Amino acid sequence: MTHKEIREQSQRLLLLTGIKLFGTKGYDATSIVDIETELNLTRGAITYHYKSKLGMFETTVNKYYLGRVMPSSVPEDFRGNFKDFYLKYVSMLEEECLALMNAGVRNVAGTFLNLEIDALRNSPDFRDQCTELNERQISVFELVIGRSIQNGEIKSGVTPSLIAEMFMNVVIGQTRRSNVEGSMYYTDGMLRQFNSIYRLISM
Repeated sequence: MTHKEIREQSQRLLLLTGIKLFGTKGYDATSIVDIETELNLTRGAITYHYKSKLGMFETTVNKYYLGRVMPSSVPEDFRGNFKDFYLKYVSMLEEECLALMNAGVRNVAGTFLNLEIDALRNSPDFRDQCTELNERQISVFELVIGRSIQNGEIKSGVTPSLIAEMFMNVVIGQTRRSNVEGSMYYTDGMLRQFNSIYRLISM
């Protein structure tokens, strides 16, 4: 292993430990000693990558919360047909959830809720980042809906921006429901609502 590969592996382990600890215990209750104990690393090894607990927390939030699977994560190959697009998005969510659980994150939805609450308290730019992220997702929905109108999949009288907001509201609503009520994503509920809207707007 090269020095770069070792460094990248250490960073991945640190961030995975971050989401486990910050996502279950919370930011305030997680100490550097907890991280040291979990990974059997020295404080120097941790601060080499992240200068402080806050720095590690913010990087964890960026990777696992702001960088989680979103509509904008769907590959271009699936953006020509709206139903293909949202089915791919749902399957990617399920894969992400399983990957996190296999990595030791037992309550994925609750973990995201805890990260969100602590990020709102500790990261001044987090709210603006979320707003910008949501606007980007709506624009991706709008783009795919527009293409699907052109190819005859979606009715021509449909307003892309309005339908994009409806789909994004389903994403946000089901995410909130998952965070509060469950341990996994409510992809089944999301898919049911997506299909219901799709039946109304498709040809």
